[in-house]
Amino acid sequence: MIVKVDFDYEDDIEYMICPAKVGRNINRLQEEFWDWLFNRKNQHPYWCKYEKDGNVIYGVSYRTDAFIYWLNNVRFNRGKSVARLIKVPKSPPKKTIRF
Repeated sequence: MIVKVDFDYEDDIEYMICPAKVGRNINRLQEEFWDWLFNRKNQHPYWCKYEKDGNVIYGVSYRTDAFIYWLNNVRFNRGKSVARLIKVPKSPPKKTIRF
């Protein structure tokens, strides 16, 4: 299943492909991803930190590749990739998510 991933900017779009079983639950999976992404106990490369007034502030910087990383290595970590980025879809997307 092809999933369109929209970002804040109108022309900022990426596409991913995944099995239909994953695509049907893409909105629930996106919520689980956010829970994982913003949990400070999880060590991942998407953390950004900076210092303000002597305090360390944490944030995240991510794109579709972070969601795909999570799907393939955290949520469905059975050694087989379930999702990947694609440049141009060969058919219209069946689902859309927004980051």
